[in-house]
Amino acid sequence: MLRHCVAGLLSFGISCAALGADEWPTRTVTLVVGYPAGGNTDMAGRVLANSMKQSLPVAVIVENKPGAGGTVGAAFVTRAAADGTVLLVASQSETTMLKANRANPPYDIEKDFIPVAKLMDQDYLLVVPKSVNVTTWSEFVSYAKTKGSLNYASSGIGTTSHVMSQHMMAAIGVQGVHVPYQGAAALRPDLVAGRVDFYIDVLPLAMPMVTDGKLHAIAVTQTQRDQRLPGVPSLVELGVFPEQYAGWTGVFAPKGTPLETRRKILALINQMLEGPGGNEIKKNGYRPASSKQGLDDFAEFAANDQKRWIGVFQKAGIPPSP
Repeated sequence: MLRHCVAGLLSFGISCAALGADEWPTRTVTLVVGYPAGGNTDMAGRVLANSMKQSLPVAVIVENKPGAGGTVGAAFVTRAAADGTVLLVASQSETTMLKANRANPPYDIEKDFIPVAKLMDQDYLLVVPKSVNVTTWSEFVSYAKTKGSLNYASSGIGTTSHVMSQHMMAAIGVQGVHVPYQGAAALRPDLVAGRVDFYIDVLPLAMPMVTDGKLHAIAVTQTQRDQRLPGVPSLVELGVFPEQYAGWTGVFAPKGTPLETRRKILALINQMLEGPGGNEIKKNGYRPASSKQGLDDFAEFAANDQKRWIGVFQKAGIPPSP
């Protein structure tokens, strides 16, 4: 087994002896993603899996378990053995937003999971199909008020795109009809075809369709304008959102996973972020997390993010979903 231990692990404090046959991992490592293949969370999981394969003597696979805004996959991981061989690759939608967003969540993120590490951060972009003949924020608001009610897509009930859309519609005083899909990849054909009025998409995934003229970029959700779209205003700048909406992707382990196992997983994640995996994340338009993070860093971030989302829901007057 020692022949599988690469030099890179040593720089992160994992010795080859520590990866003995009687210790983690003793069988295939499965990274569970609660969304279909092709989305940003799936991309991050596959980049991580490809990197981990280079350092471990076992297979590392990504298993997509889409449904219910990512919670089907997350709930599956709560039932897995707490031995580090089944991990959750997740966004804020099915983790830190859950307590604010669901009246009866299928699991408790604090009691059922342990945060291990962040993989990346991402920004969002409000887009409309070409058939909706608006190209600016003022035109969008005028269109919405004239129409009276807009059909808006999301990647699932309770996801970030759903919540942002609710918040934005409430801010401009327009009713909306929510059209949830099982992941963002499933909704984009209907969006381009004009069967829904708008969608708040992950910015890097929307950019190709904006560049091709299939979608119009209306506003970004971060505090300031994005350098990739300098002519597109921020919803914070416009006074629609009090603070930025930014997403992230991270790795969680089932509660009870041993500390030493989590340390090894973190070391592999940091190794990925410092190497080609981090470059691949950046190439895809996302911001890789720090390769110097410790176990406490993501745990503290997740706890603070959960408090922040509770405040966001209360300020926006958005009631929890059933």
